[in-house]
Amino acid sequence: MPTTNDSSEIQYLWATPILVRSNDEHTLIQADLLELFYQHRHQHEKKQQPIFASRDNLHILYKDHPAFAKLIKFILDSVFELAADVNGPHWQRAQNIDVHLTGVWFQMSNGYGFHETHVHGNCSWSGVYYVQAGESGRSATDKKDGLINGVTRFYGPYMEYSAGGHAEFGNLYLQYHTWDSFPEDGKIAVFPSYLKHMVFPYQGKRDRVVVSFHAQVHGEKDLRYGYEFN
Repeated sequence: MPTTNDSSEIQYLWATPILVRSNDEHTLIQADLLELFYQHRHQHEKKQQPIFASRDNLHILYKDHPAFAKLIKFILDSVFELAADVNGPHWQRAQNIDVHLTGVWFQMSNGYGFHETHVHGNCSWSGVYYVQAGESGRSATDKKDGLINGVTRFYGPYMEYSAGGHAEFGNLYLQYHTWDSFPEDGKIAVFPSYLKHMVFPYQGKRDRVVVSFHAQVHGEKDLRYGYEFN
């Protein structure tokens, strides 16, 4: 085994940040949120399908709904926490940083409804809030019909480079390129909008109900990029 050089410096660059956080007030708002969403679905769905997705204007449509307003505040605080952590050094010349939600919608799934791999656009951060996990899988070994039930799976940005199938001990760390978010009532996962993700089919006695969102972050000054070609 070769020895390491004391003068060597190893840097781990371009990490992918994901915030996972629980809402302490979830039990206070869950019943009201579910009532609101089921009423909305009843009004807008002509024929029941395995998945129902509302339009992405709920933050405008229900801005005065007490429970929904509390959820929006929790989402805004969560996005700011993550964005501030990764951007803090770059915000020194900016003041009054604000998080703007550009889209908020809810989804209900059952009957093996699922969502194929996708990314989100026109935003820097996206996220999912689990209003009701139902019988979603709680761990990697908790499976239904051979699959982890209703779990959100994220794919690392280098996933495509493992498609050739070449694996050896030199790139073993690249082979673990997925991370699963196991739904729990009141849990949020905030992630970079470019990150590929999908939702496994869900089946349960209760519906799987989530709120998804897009967020942009703005400062009081226009953003200007500096370019150097030296």
